[in-house]
Amino acid sequence: MLTKIRERAADALLRQELLGGEANFRALVEATACAIFISQGKRLHYVNHAAETITGYAREELLSKTFGDLVHPDYRELVLNRRAALPGEAEQYEVKIVTKNGDERWLDIRTAMIEFDGELASLVSAFDLTERKHAEEKVQLLAVTDPLTGLGNHRRLVEALDTEVKRTKRTGRSFAILLLDLDQLKKIYDRYGRLIGSQALCRLGDVLRVFCRAIDTAARYGGDEFAVILPETTTAAARIVASRIRSRLATDSLQPPLSASIGVAVYPQDGETMEALLRTADRELYGMKPV
Repeated sequence: MLTKIRERAADALLRQELLGGEANFRALVEATACAIFISQGKRLHYVNHAAETITGYAREELLSKTFGDLVHPDYRELVLNRRAALPGEAEQYEVKIVTKNGDERWLDIRTAMIEFDGELASLVSAFDLTERKHAEEKVQLLAVTDPLTGLGNHRRLVEALDTEVKRTKRTGRSFAILLLDLDQLKKIYDRYGRLIGSQALCRLGDVLRVFCRAIDTAARYGGDEFAVILPETTTAAARIVASRIRSRLATDSLQPPLSASIGVAVYPQDGETMEALLRTADRELYGMKPV
């Protein structure tokens, strides 16, 4: 629906420029919520009020820039390398910009070539998609997040494992996985109740966050079972991480005291598929569980 409205607005602007002249064109674009950027040569030649609102720049500041100056560095090359639209053509795509105060905003833009002030000019019409993008990101995050601990869920674990298997095949560098099982969770539930049992799971989740690097992935993938994927990690290094997690749990002053059984497996030597790798770690984990 938004796309259709924006396309109709852009088409109306083009028709107004062609049929109504500059005065009518300016009156129309100043009244629309669609941001308008018109470039002639290397600089912006005209912008409307909505362009000021979206970017945070005053009109005079924008007219000293190119549209490319507004584009986020990660997207600038993509925008600059796009083929310029021919007269009568229009292109539509999404791009991220950086506002005057440093905020990042997503724009749905439509580009076209028009005649403006008697010369050929590039027209960019833009709608702000930032709120929609943020909503989509939240939905995507919820889809891979365990609601209790805030760690990844089973889906996130599978995605991360698949990524690391592919990375190892490209680079030849191994990765490790820790499988963790919170010991005696049923007894904790039976003795202390569900609230304390849930808090115990969250306590383990907090410990995993402390010992995770930015490149690691910690996930709760069922009941009292957790996993940590450690990219570019050897067996010896993974066992050091496992030892630190056990030590941290052992020194936790909160009640009830917690402990975890941890199995370690390294790809590809402990399994050449995700399933085989998990089985290896699982066997070690259950060999360590208290009776």
